[in-house]
Formats: sequence, structure tokens, C-alpha cells
Amino acid sequence: MEYLLVGTIVKTVGLKGEVRIYPSTHFRDSRFKVGNHVFLLDEDGQVWKTLTIKKHVKNGEMDQVIFDEISSIEEAQLFIKKNLFVEKDRSFLKKDTYFFDDLTGCQVYFDNGNVIGEVAKVEEYSSYATLRVKTEQKKFVLIPFVNAFIKEVDIDEKKIIVNFIEGLV
Repeated sequence: MEYLLVGTIVKTVGLKGEVRIYPSTHFRDSRFKVGNHVFLLDEDGQVWKTLTIKKHVKNGEMDQVIFDEISSIEEAQLFIKKNLFVEKDRSFLKKDTYFFDDLTGCQVYFDNGNVIGEVAKVEEYSSYATLRVKTEQKKFVLIPFVNAFIKEVDIDEKKIIVNFIEGLV
């Protein structure tokens, strides 16, 4: 089973086990919907705790959540700095959209076949996402993840082809 990081518990709120979550998902309402499950994973990527959403409130850039399984501040404090995961479900995605973690690790090539490097991270800005590509020379190149630059994405082959643009690298 593949899992997707959706947030990190950053602090407790109140005395009844409510927590504040720093989200790492664009689907906050869907991921933290009442009745949904989120998972805590161990070092081997196996589920060691399942939590059920009892209540969810957006609070600016953060989310406040109450879980059925946590009923006190003392219990909630045990989960501070823990990452929350959901099962990876591609049905959330529209055509030609991708999970950022699917893009990480892809080899990036110019359309003329020359290798640029490997996607180390996807950075998100207000206007568009950007691929941070690590070159063979251990330098980083930023490539906007927009149609003008991206020619083809093949997640199964872990390969991204970008249009050759003079001066990009």
C-alpha cells in the first residue's frame, strides 16, 4: 500500500485532545472529512496507529482536528510532531496533474535527449509549482512545472521531458 503525507500535528488545542495540524495537501476538506481515517506510520512505512476524524475546522493555514481515539491533552501531546498519512488515491487528481511525491525522484531530460538531473523536490509558489532538479554536478536548477516548459511526464517510468530552452541550465 502506498501512503501520502497530508499533514503534521504541531500542537495541542484545549484540554480534550484537539490538535492543530500543519497541512501538506491541497485537498484539506476531503482528507480531513469527518469519518475519514488518517494513519501514523512506523520507520518501515507500516501503519502503527489509525485515527478517525471526529471534527475538522480550518483555521487559516492550519487545521484543527479532533480524533475519536484521542480524548485528553495528555494523549494528544504524544502525537506532537507526528506525520499523518492517507492511502494514496489517484482518483482525487484531474488529468495531467500529479502528486508532488510522484514527481520527486524522476529523471529530467531535455527534449533533445540530454539529461538535466533528478527532481529533488517540488516547490510550490502562489502562481505555479517548480521542480528543483539536482544536476550531475550537484547543483540545482529550477524548472517551472507549467506547459510552456514541461513536454511530457511519465510517472511509471519516472521520467520528465522538458522543452529545450536556451539558457535554462
